[in-house]
Amino acid sequence: MAPLKVYTDRLILRIENSEIADKVLAFYIKNAISFEKYEPTRPEDFYTLEYHQEALTGELSLYDMGSFVRYYIYTQDDPDIIVGALNFNVKYDADRAFVEIGYKIDSDYRNLGIVTEAVKKGMQIMHDHYGIERFDMRILPNNYPSKKVAKKLGFEPVEFEPQSANVLGKQVDVMRFRHFWGENDIL
Repeated sequence: MAPLKVYTDRLILRIENSEIADKVLAFYIKNAISFEKYEPTRPEDFYTLEYHQEALTGELSLYDMGSFVRYYIYTQDDPDIIVGALNFNVKYDADRAFVEIGYKIDSDYRNLGIVTEAVKKGMQIMHDHYGIERFDMRILPNNYPSKKVAKKLGFEPVEFEPQSANVLGKQVDVMRFRHFWGENDIL
């Protein structure tokens, strides 16, 4: 299993439980406009405390089963404020596990290298603790910041997936980016 808490040079990555649902909700409310243009359409009750209490409980159960890991990102300078989230969804292709990576960063903390630093550490954890060698990211064609992160981490575009995601209630195209552990690694 992945560790519940890890450190990088500047960050703390923590797997959380429902006790911090109020902080998670505040994080999503603050960043709703910027997140929603790139993320799947949210259920009607998404911006409620009850939703995030249930979601955090569910995420912890999936973590216990080894099928999902979500780290909330904090800076070491302010370890009580969520500045981002990073998740790894374990999938299978031809009997081999791989992960799809997702992340989000608070609008006040963008362009500081936080996502790149967190994803690097998370990929190392998924490789070391789960044996994952293939890492995928699904990125909307107009999400230039995420494409930049993918490129910095050595990901390459491998597949165009037309109309494969629902964002803001509409089916949209997605690009799949991929990286294999040990291949062109800057990690």
